[in-house]
Amino acid sequence: MAHEPPQACPLRGDETQLYKTHSAALRAAVRRFVNADDAVIEDACSFAWLQLMRHQPDRGPTLFAWLRTVAVREAWRLYQRDAREPSIEQFPGLDPGRDALAEQTAARDALRVLAALPPRQRDTLALLILGFSYDEIAALRRVTKTNVNRHLTRARRHLRLVRDEH
Repeated sequence: MAHEPPQACPLRGDETQLYKTHSAALRAAVRRFVNADDAVIEDACSFAWLQLMRHQPDRGPTLFAWLRTVAVREAWRLYQRDAREPSIEQFPGLDPGRDALAEQTAARDALRVLAALPPRQRDTLALLILGFSYDEIAALRRVTKTNVNRHLTRARRHLRLVRDEH
């Protein structure tokens, strides 16, 4: 039997507003359900937002409950994984060599560059980052694989130009 690509809905355009509306309440709700550090809570909420982008659930009154359930389950999974696996933070005196401020600044700069892309390039690149193949993106967007490749090539060219300027 042939493997069928996962079916997902295209972006609806309301994702930014949903994030603005629900992100703080989602973090607070997950924090009430799972007694974990801020990194686990943030990762779990990020996972829930990614699932929203990928699966495009119903936007009705149960959306927040759906997000909360996804995030809480992911937080528990991460919490249990962290309990089993030692991390560098458990060993005081060892410097993991990370500069948190520099990482945050770089992440914000990357988001600004992505936001500057034309919508079709940005949406196509987002689907690729979410793990969809060229064929899956073409099917979701109802375009040819050549069209997908064109948008991704232009997006990458734009990103390279911005990177080379800095």
